[in-house]
Amino acid sequence: MTHINNLASIIRNGLLSHNEAYRRGLIQVDISEPDVQDRRADRTVDNILLHEYVPLYFSPRNPMLYKRIQYQDDIVILGIDPQLLLEANVIFSDGNAAARETRFYRGVQMLNQLPWNVIWAKYWNDSEDGKRIKCAEILVYPTVAPNKIKAIFCRSEKHRNSIVAAKQKTDIIGRVNPDLYF
Repeated sequence: MTHINNLASIIRNGLLSHNEAYRRGLIQVDISEPDVQDRRADRTVDNILLHEYVPLYFSPRNPMLYKRIQYQDDIVILGIDPQLLLEANVIFSDGNAAARETRFYRGVQMLNQLPWNVIWAKYWNDSEDGKRIKCAEILVYPTVAPNKIKAIFCRSEKHRNSIVAAKQKTDIIGRVNPDLYF
């Protein structure tokens, strides 16, 4: 998920890690939570800083999106090719990567370790540690190529034309899907 103002750059450059996007000056609007970013800044996975990975959520309708409920009309959700999980530079977590208790896995055969009943649940409040788990992530090092972006979703008609303009000359599907939002 990202702010609509970042979309054209993402279509051109692909998804970049937090650090790389800032190094290149490509972030137009940052919707991330500053205190969570501070926790992520020092954390490493496989001796690589979390901010050097591209973070993706398994479930976009999660506590992070809820925290930004007032901006949801301006947030787009990117649908990424699931084949990305087969690549060697991908790891995934059983919860928010910033949380110390989160565990990390490599290889699709380990996907069965994730608590899918919580990750895909509509709400997380009914599960112990649901807020952390609902934010389970896919971490890609160091980038996600533009051709891995398969769809762009928005909450309402407000940004349909912006999506159409940004995805020109690509095979990316653009759709309004309010069910992905709160």
